[in-house]
Amino acid sequence: MKDSIMNKLFISDLLESNKKEKKHNKILLIISFLIGILGLVIMMRLVEISFPKKKFSMIKKEEIKKMHEENRGMLLDRNNRILASNIYIYNLKAYPKKIKDSVNTLNILSNQISLYDSTALLKKLNNKDKYEVLIKKNITAPEAKKINDLGIPGVEFVPVIKRFYPHREITSHFVGHVNGNMVGQLGAERTFHNRLHLGENINLSLDIRLQFIVRDELQKARTKYNSKSAAAIIADLSNGEILSLVSLPDFNPNQSINPKLTSYTNTATLNLYEMGSTFKLFTIAAAIDLAQVDLETKFDASKPIEIANYKIKDYKPQNRILSTKEIFLNSSNIGSSLIALELGKLKLKTFYEKIGLLKKSYINLTEKTKPIIPKKWGKIQTATLSYGHGLSVSPIQMIEVSSKLFNNNLKFKTQIHKEEEGKIIEQKRFLSVNTINTLKYLMHENTINGTAKKAKLNGFNIGGKTATGEKAEKGKYDKTKLISSFLSIFPIEKPKYISLVLFDEPSLDNVRNQRQGATGGKTAAPVTANIYKRIFPILGITKNFNLDQELLVDNEGEVNFVSY
Repeated sequence: MKDSIMNKLFISDLLESNKKEKKHNKILLIISFLIGILGLVIMMRLVEISFPKKKFSMIKKEEIKKMHEENRGMLLDRNNRILASNIYIYNLKAYPKKIKDSVNTLNILSNQISLYDSTALLKKLNNKDKYEVLIKKNITAPEAKKINDLGIPGVEFVPVIKRFYPHREITSHFVGHVNGNMVGQLGAERTFHNRLHLGENINLSLDIRLQFIVRDELQKARTKYNSKSAAAIIADLSNGEILSLVSLPDFNPNQSINPKLTSYTNTATLNLYEMGSTFKLFTIAAAIDLAQVDLETKFDASKPIEIANYKIKDYKPQNRILSTKEIFLNSSNIGSSLIALELGKLKLKTFYEKIGLLKKSYINLTEKTKPIIPKKWGKIQTATLSYGHGLSVSPIQMIEVSSKLFNNNLKFKTQIHKEEEGKIIEQKRFLSVNTINTLKYLMHENTINGTAKKAKLNGFNIGGKTATGEKAEKGKYDKTKLISSFLSIFPIEKPKYISLVLFDEPSLDNVRNQRQGATGGKTAAPVTANIYKRIFPILGITKNFNLDQELLVDNEGEVNFVSY
């Protein structure tokens, strides 16, 4: 009896155990099935991603290209502010087979973004044989999100990489731009394309703070003087770094670019001008350094010079004997010609060649050009070239050549990248200390008693030379078409920076007959002063009240007080 009960219990437990095991197996089977389905879905998605309707070889090539685009390095200013970087934008595409109502789709889209040709788009969307249709390129992320939230059937956004220039026109000619394939086309983008293409970030010499100020003042002045174009450059005399380079008109590199427009031309490096009286600086430097003259050497500037029926006159004749110093301060063409003739053709030409006036600039921009030099160099050319007529150079070349006089270095080269700290700059000295000091003295005196008085800033020692060149057309110079400029250095005691401001055909009051009086002293000099007022604090150049005579109040022998 006891054994019978035990057998029944055993059989009952066995049946219960089998029931539980079957239930457990059923659960495992369901879980396995679900895992299998999930795995299949994942595998199908991976296959879909890996093998779209295009050939694998094409995908591989595009992926490599996209990887290179995404890796393009940034352009930064000297203080690590971004000048050029990569951003995502979106192209809007539509798939005709998935669109039921093309008219309604375009109506919805046109309420959000501007469409170029709705009629042509409608025709494409109605063509069900087309796989996809490009609706619009370069849509910003906020715009794309707004449209995407509408849930329009049959349209989608495709992200693409685009180069972005946060400072737009302000840095356009210096930074440049890339084309649709991310290849540098202008400025630093072109100069450093290979390095940027490999993902390297590059610090340029540009200071965006100075660039903004220079462009702002130059833009206001160009409007005021109604000039065709304008250019301004500031460079470091010690290493050739360009801190600011502005060319007007300019362009926005974030928008479609038309190379045929004048705004695309970098006037600071490509345009050639007969600079005019700035060349007197070179003539006098050569004559003093070769001991041909000193500041007190006298020349008869009482009447024009005639050389083979060519007459050389002064803009403001002094009609008297002038010293070398007076020739510079009065910007006398007659006096400068006499100095050059005293110096002689060979010596003057050799000096011009030595400092680089007859060669292309060394700046590491591709947008530069060779100077136009006279085919013949006789007595007339020796005289006229002494004051900048007959030889055309670019503004950047003018900066480069003039710099050599004040840093005394024939190896000086301008550059658009920031120099490595501690790098030794190659030097080749060629001027005596006396010559350099004399040139600095003349430049400073010119802002006090010469043609550059409008550039004077109380409390600051700067130096400069004005220039007014006439444009030559059909073998004759036109007095109403001027190139007005001002070359300056600062601080004068130990020059650290050099600057050039230039206007092409300026007018004093927007009236054509007033162009004749729009000299460098009346246009470029005061603009330079306005720029200096704003950039000196940034460069750490502080005002010296001991230099400011206008701040002193004489109290009849008592203590002088400074009047603010």
